[in-house]
Amino acid sequence: MQEGRPFFSIIIPTYNASSILAKAIKSILAQTYTGYEILIMDGKSNDTTVQIAKSFLNLDHPISITSQSDDGIYDAMNNGIKKARGLYLYFLGADDYLIDASVLEDIHQRLILTSTDVIYGNVQSPSLGSSYMGECDDQLIFHKNIAHQSIFFHRRIFELTGYFNLKYRTHADWAHNINWFFNPDITNQHINRIIAHYADGGYSSRTKDHQFRKDLISMYYLNAINRNSKLKVVFNITKGLFSRITR
Repeated sequence: MQEGRPFFSIIIPTYNASSILAKAIKSILAQTYTGYEILIMDGKSNDTTVQIAKSFLNLDHPISITSQSDDGIYDAMNNGIKKARGLYLYFLGADDYLIDASVLEDIHQRLILTSTDVIYGNVQSPSLGSSYMGECDDQLIFHKNIAHQSIFFHRRIFELTGYFNLKYRTHADWAHNINWFFNPDITNQHINRIIAHYADGGYSSRTKDHQFRKDLISMYYLNAINRNSKLKVVFNITKGLFSRITR
């Protein structure tokens, strides 16, 4: 068992994932870099998910299992953040898996060299293609989400941005990505490397998040304005003119 603080906390939210969880865990255990902990955050599954997770406990790896009622995947992820001891946090879906055995080694090396707050790569999936989505920019993040299966967050990010917003049922990670991407106090970089296989057909791909879509434009521009002082000036002038016209 690893002593001291792990470099990575890998958080896996689960609910009735008995048929898929083992592959996700095995992809972590196969990593050449071992400075990690695994946190299984289970939402009171009524199948054998917890038993399958427990079957890995006799191995010499730091794995913790929490099974409690929650308010969905993002609530489970938030609970994982509270329990995590690692310097960097990573969220892997129970139906996803790390693409090869060198992922954590490569990310660790890059983070040691750069000390960036957020590092993200690419994912592959049947619907998104072999390398989604490349380096993000100010315009692309409005139209496409960075898959959380490709992102590693320094733990201080959640002190600056807060946790995942539970009012967004399927796109709380997208809302959070917009938040940190435009935050001038948070550094980020893209690594041109596939991090994980992203499974199609999950809850977020099957369910529309109407509240997120309703808030997206205002959320995007308010965050963009927060980073860009010129946009702040334009926004304030426009707001002032509009208030005069509507008096």
